[in-house]
Amino acid sequence: MMKTNNAYFENLRQIAEKWEQEKAERKDRKAQILEAYGWDSEELKAWYEEDQAATYPIPQGACKAYRAFTNTLEHGEDEIEMNDFLWDREVDDFVDALRKAGFDSFIYTNQSTAVMENLHGFAKAGCTMTGLTTITRRERRFGEYRDEEILGIHFTL
Repeated sequence: MMKTNNAYFENLRQIAEKWEQEKAERKDRKAQILEAYGWDSEELKAWYEEDQAATYPIPQGACKAYRAFTNTLEHGEDEIEMNDFLWDREVDDFVDALRKAGFDSFIYTNQSTAVMENLHGFAKAGCTMTGLTTITRRERRFGEYRDEEILGIHFTL
């Protein structure tokens, strides 16, 4: 069974929570500005500039690595399973996040029509395909848990 706590992913979770809190505070500030100054105010224009400049602090590839980690824990698997498609711009961040989190391998189980793009992206990011594998994933279907056999490709980082 995979270790349930990971300092790197815990830090990402905290960063995301802080971002959501700041986003909610910005939204509240907008409402206050609207009430006090109205729609045509310079204060509201400044708020829109501030809101536009606020970018999410975690790259999408790292977000997908975090999701893969939490899904893996939820399914009771022994090794990180990535069952989502990664866009070209996300692959390096995904691989980097897994490395920073202390992992040395993962299993790729995505079955979309663009799998080849990800396989080549993993190779370009320094991953090595070590072979085909089958994993057992606990799935909840119709209110009960069942073990599902999932086909995958094993990669080392």
